Amino acid sequence: MGNKMIDGVGQQVNMSAVNSAACSCLWKSSQRKDLFVSNHPRIREILANLDLIARSEASVLITGESGTGKEVIARHIHQKSGKKDRPWVAINCAALPRDVIENELFGHEKEAYTGALSKRLGCFELANEGTLFLDEIAEMHPQVQAKLLRAIELKSFRRVGGSEETQVNVRIVAATNRNIQEALKSGDLREDLYYRLSVVEIDLPPLRERKSDIALLAAYFSCQLCEKYGKSCKSISPDVLDTLASYQWPGNVRELRNTIESLILICPENTIGSQFLPSRITGSTKAEGPTLEIPIGVPLGEVERLVIEKNLEALNQNKSETARVLGVSRKYLYSKLDEYRRRAG
Repeated sequence: MGNKMIDGVGQQVNMSAVNSAACSCLWKSSQRKDLFVSNHPRIREILANLDLIARSEASVLITGESGTGKEVIARHIHQKSGKKDRPWVAINCAALPRDVIENELFGHEKEAYTGALSKRLGCFELANEGTLFLDEIAEMHPQVQAKLLRAIELKSFRRVGGSEETQVNVRIVAATNRNIQEALKSGDLREDLYYRLSVVEIDLPPLRERKSDIALLAAYFSCQLCEKYGKSCKSISPDVLDTLASYQWPGNVRELRNTIESLILICPENTIGSQFLPSRITGSTKAEGPTLEIPIGVPLGEVERLVIEKNLEALNQNKSETARVLGVSRKYLYSKLDEYRRRAG
């Protein structure tokens, strides 16, 4: 299966090698901008079941670290469902304070509070007959979670400042980057809401656990972004691919895409070389102040002498400060200096 690429509809695309030309063909043949490119077994399993999940009316909870593609999966569920021609409404629960998010979800009546000059529809009404995507659901205040649970179960709610029930038919897809068990234990996610949302639960693996996808995604993003900026598709050198594969990618696929976009913009050549990689990925840093290079094979005692003498020189022979910087006592430092003098004499 190493020469297969899985697209967002679960189809396998033959690839003789991971290269820009193959990814370019796939990118140009696709009309969808949220293609989920992977040859990892867990992703293949998710994609294989995704259309069946989409055709149901079940609530879906998508878990995974930031940048793993949770909203891509959520949008795919909507696009493959019977509600694809109906509204898609998304709300980031982490971005709004408690008093605002309730208003965003349920709307308000005219004069519900100072400044409410007219009735306002909330996300539930705007998403009626369609899909409501609740991102970062575990960041929502528990009291708002209780009102959300009621709205989901009864398919009705009251606007802020209102007394009448408003009926809606909404498919709920939620997502969180939190560890579910920790969120439940801390009370950040209500247990009853969790069970209501997780009729189907999809857990997306982080990019560091699907390293076989890194070269594939890098080449794919290269062609996607070169097309965006009107450039010829750039290839990626093997040493760059090796470096990308060894990096841990805390920002996951989103970070990889942003990195490739930066490389596309700053690299003037047809092949992206390692000299264009950012230091956070290569692990290189610019040293501040004097440095010390020690060849392989130097005895440990001699290494210690070189380190002590170099630090003394950098600190203007201040022995107390040198001892502090090296994490040793002044008595130890003085004994070493005496030892070096005896050797020299």
